[in-house]
Amino acid sequence: MFKSIRWRFILIYFLLVFLAMSIVGIYIVNQLEDIQLEMNRKNTEKRIQSILTSSDALKMENWSENIEKIQENIKSIQIGYNENLYVILNDEQKTIIAGSAEDIIGKSAFSTTLINNYILTKSLDGSTQHIAPPDDIQSEDSENPRLLYHMSYPVKTDGSIKGFIYISNNIEYIYDTVNESMEIMTQATLIALAITIFLGLILSSSITGPIKELTLKAKQMSEGDFDQKVSVKSNDEIGQLGSMFNFLIDELKRSMSNLQQEKSKMETTFKYMADGVLTVDINGNIVHANPVAKSLLSLTNDEEKYDDVVKKIKESMLLTNLKSKGYHGTEILEQDGETYNVDYAPFMNNQNEIGGVIIVFKNITEQYKIDKLQREFVANVSHELKTPITTIKSYTETLLDGAMEEKQIAEDFLNVINSESDRMSRLVSDLLRLSRMDYEQTKWKKEKLNLSESINQTAKKLIIQARNKNVTMHVSQIPNDMNIYFDRDGFEQILLNIAGNAVKYTPENGNVWINAYRNNNSIKISIKDDGIGIPKEDQARVFERFYRVDKARSRELGGTGLGLSIAKQIAEAHNCKLTINSELNKGTEITITIPEFK
Repeated sequence: MFKSIRWRFILIYFLLVFLAMSIVGIYIVNQLEDIQLEMNRKNTEKRIQSILTSSDALKMENWSENIEKIQENIKSIQIGYNENLYVILNDEQKTIIAGSAEDIIGKSAFSTTLINNYILTKSLDGSTQHIAPPDDIQSEDSENPRLLYHMSYPVKTDGSIKGFIYISNNIEYIYDTVNESMEIMTQATLIALAITIFLGLILSSSITGPIKELTLKAKQMSEGDFDQKVSVKSNDEIGQLGSMFNFLIDELKRSMSNLQQEKSKMETTFKYMADGVLTVDINGNIVHANPVAKSLLSLTNDEEKYDDVVKKIKESMLLTNLKSKGYHGTEILEQDGETYNVDYAPFMNNQNEIGGVIIVFKNITEQYKIDKLQREFVANVSHELKTPITTIKSYTETLLDGAMEEKQIAEDFLNVINSESDRMSRLVSDLLRLSRMDYEQTKWKKEKLNLSESINQTAKKLIIQARNKNVTMHVSQIPNDMNIYFDRDGFEQILLNIAGNAVKYTPENGNVWINAYRNNNSIKISIKDDGIGIPKEDQARVFERFYRVDKARSRELGGTGLGLSIAKQIAEAHNCKLTINSELNKGTEITITIPEFK
């Protein structure tokens, strides 16, 4: 309980008041006792002098010769109920010659307990002696002892002591008064202490209340709740402390808001940036990792060590190796089929020393793929153009070397040259078409097309090609109310490229099915064959330029490898989608999904 400043404050306040009241009370009681005793001494001394003045017998020079007169005189004096009076002759025995107690008259003063021998002896030198209350003098009633005051007053004649007037009186009333005063002081002290505790509680509450409130608010702040204010009820030091606390809260909230805003910006940037960011301190602890870095490094526990994680991927990126390079450098990392460019640089701590290293993983897989596709594209174009050029050149040289003289041979050679020229023309046309679509230079003339009419017209153009291979084309009955919003030539190009491939790669006596149906708010056109099919690993690449599943057979059939790529780009330009589903040696189905036009 006394760990609280409130109760310590009350205890100190209580002790201060208690000590003050105790000291004041003791001083007052002691002074009261001393004053009462002094008044009693003066009164007793005046009483003796009054007796001496009023008694003629006591004025006589020789007391021993006038004992009877003295006794009669003493009897005539009115003695108080709490007072004892004795006349003692100054002889060797210090004989009591008169007094209020007749049974001790004639006895030596030293033989009775009613006389204090100590003060009697001391008064032999002629001085008045007194004592109160003597410890060894009690009343004869031992069961009810009384507090008695004793005074021995020497009576002199011509400079010699002829006797002593000895008075003792009961001073219990003095000590009763003192005790009552002490009780009053005790009660006053208790009342003062009670008031002290009450006022101490009020005063300590006025001091510790704001401190407790400050402590509570500070605790809530430590738990992250900065929306705190204390009530300022005064303009004293406590009030000024509260005002300063509120000012501190406002400034702290402002600073925290700015920091939180900056932190949120940084976290959002790191979270949604395409690159992986990893922060590692000089002890190898992972301080921060954004989602990309966590996924790349398979981080499941924030307390994992950097070296434990990275050694599974690439040992050259261990922290000791990075440190040997001054925490500056670049690495190439391949992970899960992806290629990353890893840049790292140090960051400084608050003492301007290297606190760790920031590592950035930049995914360059697409760039690698684009570079690879560009190289493959140039190689494919070169190859596709080189083959007909070589054929044309060789046949031309043969004709120039004398084959022109033979009409049949010359005609056959010219037919080959014409065929290869057509092939080159188709290739260049397809490349130009793709180039225009890549740079969005193609102007589409979109219009409402009747799907049944468009599909049947395109199918008719493939009938001769299908008959030459004994391939049966099955075109389903398409409702006349199916319409699409499409470029007419572009839609025909898509159907010819896809259906043409189906006929081309379907063996003799095979089948090709063309069907259209509604699906939600779209129309799906299915072109299916029972041909050779496409291996699963090649299905994702059939829409790439110059990609062929069977290169030798494709060239034998006269394909350029650009048909499906052109179809896909035309479809995407019209917000359509092409999907493929194929099984090797069982056939292929390509589905065109087009928004329905109503």
